[in-house]
Amino acid sequence: MKFADLVGVPDNERLSLSNGWLEKFKKKNRLKEFKQHGEASSATSEAIKKERKWIKELIAQYSFQLKDIFNMDETGLFYGYVPFL
Repeated sequence: MKFADLVGVPDNERLSLSNGWLEKFKKKNRLKEFKQHGEASSATSEAIKKERKWIKELIAQYSFQLKDIFNMDETGLFYGYVPFL
């Protein structure tokens, strides 16, 4: 609903999806949320080095292609929008 408000979708054209639908969609597509460190400023440089090494090992272990790896937070959803003042 928040996204529909932001882009101006009229009420009569909005999707009406339940939480059950969303949960099933996430399960079907194996979508999960992992929180490792909270906000970016709270991670130490040593923790970052350790996590980057671990991620590289996972990529190698499971033969992931770089085109299939995504990192997204709430900022990534609005990259093309002008900041609200």
